[in-house]
Amino acid sequence: RYIDALKVVLNNAPVGSANQQIKDNALALTLKVLLAIKSTQIEEAVGNLCLDDIDILMKYIYRGFECPTEGSSGHLLLWHEKAFNIGGSGSIVRVLSDRMK
Repeated sequence: RYIDALKVVLNNAPVGSANQQIKDNALALTLKVLLAIKSTQIEEAVGNLCLDDIDILMKYIYRGFECPTEGSSGHLLLWHEKAFNIGGSGSIVRVLSDRMK
């Protein structure tokens, strides 16, 4: 259920939007989904994503690191590890060099 929600939020990410409120709302929703998925399900969730979705996921992970909540950083590190295993360093480079954040 949450894995399906993850696909939906990643596929509907407001990439390139100029409206900061929309971006902030999307971040909050995505982080809620990421933190709701159990650590034992992260690998399965990431394994079902295409590389474009992995890049978007990495963007949300890094944004989540910018505004941590209690317990979120450790969980986001697990997400980062699994996403990196599939996307590799190329995914990180694409996220850091993307101007349409």
